[in-house]
Amino acid sequence: MKIRFDRAQLYYPSVAVFCALASLALGWSSYAGRFNGSFYDFYFRRRGPQPPLEDIVLVTIDDETLARYGALPLDRAVLAQGVRAIEEAGPRLLALDLLLSEVSSSPSDSALQEALAGSAPVVLATALEASETGKWLHPLPIFAGNGAAIGHVHADPDSDGVSRRVLLEKRSGRERRWALALECARLWLGAAQEPVTEADEALEIPRSRDSGNVLQVFSTRTNGRALLINYAGGNGMFAQIGFASLLNRPELRQQLAGKMVLLGVTAQGAGDRLFTPFSAGIGMPGVEIHANVLHTLLTGKYLRPAGDLEVALAVLGIAAVAAWILARFYGLPLVILLAGLGALVLGVPYQLFLRGQVWPAFSLLLPFGATTLLCGAYQLLLARSQFDESEARRRRSQRQFEMAAHEIRTPLTAIQGSSELLLRYPLDDAKREQMIRLISEESERLGKLVERFLSVERLSAGEIELRRAPLDLSALLVATVERVRPAAESKGIRLVREGAFTETEIEADAELLEFAISNLVTNAVKYSPTGTSVTLALERDGDRALLHVSDTGPGMTAEESRRIFDRFYRTESARSSDAPGFGLGLAIAREIACHHGGDLRVESRPGEGSRFTISLPARAAAKRKNHITH
Repeated sequence: MKIRFDRAQLYYPSVAVFCALASLALGWSSYAGRFNGSFYDFYFRRRGPQPPLEDIVLVTIDDETLARYGALPLDRAVLAQGVRAIEEAGPRLLALDLLLSEVSSSPSDSALQEALAGSAPVVLATALEASETGKWLHPLPIFAGNGAAIGHVHADPDSDGVSRRVLLEKRSGRERRWALALECARLWLGAAQEPVTEADEALEIPRSRDSGNVLQVFSTRTNGRALLINYAGGNGMFAQIGFASLLNRPELRQQLAGKMVLLGVTAQGAGDRLFTPFSAGIGMPGVEIHANVLHTLLTGKYLRPAGDLEVALAVLGIAAVAAWILARFYGLPLVILLAGLGALVLGVPYQLFLRGQVWPAFSLLLPFGATTLLCGAYQLLLARSQFDESEARRRRSQRQFEMAAHEIRTPLTAIQGSSELLLRYPLDDAKREQMIRLISEESERLGKLVERFLSVERLSAGEIELRRAPLDLSALLVATVERVRPAAESKGIRLVREGAFTETEIEADAELLEFAISNLVTNAVKYSPTGTSVTLALERDGDRALLHVSDTGPGMTAEESRRIFDRFYRTESARSSDAPGFGLGLAIAREIACHHGGDLRVESRPGEGSRFTISLPARAAAKRKNHITH
């Protein structure tokens, strides 16, 4: 597997941290909560229905009941008949998902009071009034006196209207009520009179008065004792008997023996319906939701949300792994690894859901998607930049090759022409000597051209090893200038010192650096008009040594200054002059400066001459020392 060269070691970790923090901030927002809820609902539908608890049976006030006995609320005399029929069947307990807080006719209320006084314990419903006072709508005292417990029937749907949880406790002022299903569970376990133990992370319900065992309900204090409902399935999962059928078909009553019976409204027009993760266009009646809560409590199949710290670590880990993959791999391995990570991010939360752990799937997808998007965009930009750079190098190499071919063709043409003259024609001795000398000069010129070209290539490729040693740059400058002085004097050009040279110690390859300085001074002399001067200066700028070579030559345009360090490039004025050259010296000089940790730059304007500056790292403080006289 091939590994990608990391060109931005800080970029990928920075993106990972940024995406993780942004994902956490967005993941805890209500916007992300809707998407997390959608994944949560999908997990239920993907899992499918589960076998419901057979001990739960619903007696439903359905549309048939309303058609036979009248609209809601049912006459309490009729309700009393149904309660007596249920009590006669011998259930373990009966829960009424009906509010009995308003006075009805005295005979009807009395009949219901007598029916509730049967042998089976009864759980009655209460709710908070929808007003500023939030008063409890408790059952009337004549009914409450026959109830074994009173539980609240409040729903707590999420912002999208889906009922995914229930608050096991509800408070108004100093009065607190447990949920209807929790009171049913306490009665079913035979310890309704025993207090519920309240820990920070769970509630503990005694299983019986003397057993010592407890049912742990994982519901945290900080979360308002919310319990995620582990729905057994969609509508109609639990055994149901219609209220009218129960009254008119006595043979059905035997199905209630020893069961937990929940009596509530399921009629379509009642309005007591909420959407659940299994809903497909129609809500679930409240009594069925209570049955699912009771099913969750008694089966112990709790859904526990992942903690904030766990989620934060997972988000950071996903972002880090995604960034690492994008930073280290490319091609098919990159696609395979990213696809694998994406599959894990999508699949692992579902597998954990099946084991009772709820992770915010969308919040985990955010760092994966954001990191992949940002790092992928960066890689596209980087690839485009590399392509443009490669294309520029290709064009530059092609241009340099054409220039090299042109430069080589000139001496070859001279050598070939002179050789043909020597071979074809009988020349006198003077002419033959002239031709031989021309062949020798052009051969030498060709050899120097090839040597210079190879030197540039070896420097660019790093094949020439620098022999670094401490040296005084001012002394090297003086020695180099003295070697160029005869050529300058023969052309009537003065070499002028600007200010006093200072002893500047650097660490460099003396031979290569001397070549670079010599090239700058020689070029300045070569292209300056007769009778002018070339100015040399050496100064310190912080930890850098700056060597300036200024001439009074023809100068260069901005485009020429930009290309002057390209191989084989010569300005228009240089090509039109008689001065020999290949356009390689400055390219070599710049490579030498760069290999020493420095640079070579130029400042020039047409008609105003040029100023070349070599910048090199300096080692020691400079001492003033004069070397060149005016």
